[in-house]
Amino acid sequence: MAGKPHNHGPSVASIRKCYEDRVNRELDRLAALPPNWDGESASPIDPEIIEAARNLITGLPEDIGCGPVVVPSADGHVQFEWNAGPVALELEIESPEVVHFLQWHPEAGVEEEGFFGIDDVDRAASLVRWFTQGTANA
Repeated sequence: MAGKPHNHGPSVASIRKCYEDRVNRELDRLAALPPNWDGESASPIDPEIIEAARNLITGLPEDIGCGPVVVPSADGHVQFEWNAGPVALELEIESPEVVHFLQWHPEAGVEEEGFFGIDDVDRAASLVRWFTQGTANA
């Protein structure tokens, strides 16, 4: 019909809202984990790390279209994981100030890890973009 806008699928903002809501629900679940949640003396997740993880995800630009899997660690940290075939990216929030990352793409010879400050959203965004581009070519 003339004059009606075409619907080209979900907007970038609606995709982001969907994964952001999912990640926040997962963080809520992790925040409620008791001591020894894994049956092997795991620490509860530090509330300051939960808050830092929320801030990191909500600080990413809208064009970051794929959300991570949210994983607790036995030492009370939160890890965001993106995996597709041989390509992997892990961002572990080790403290309210520090993110430990791992980039892995063996077919492209990429195996890099390091650290960045939780406020360095540009670094986090560039790592997620690296993953997205790597999976598009995988």
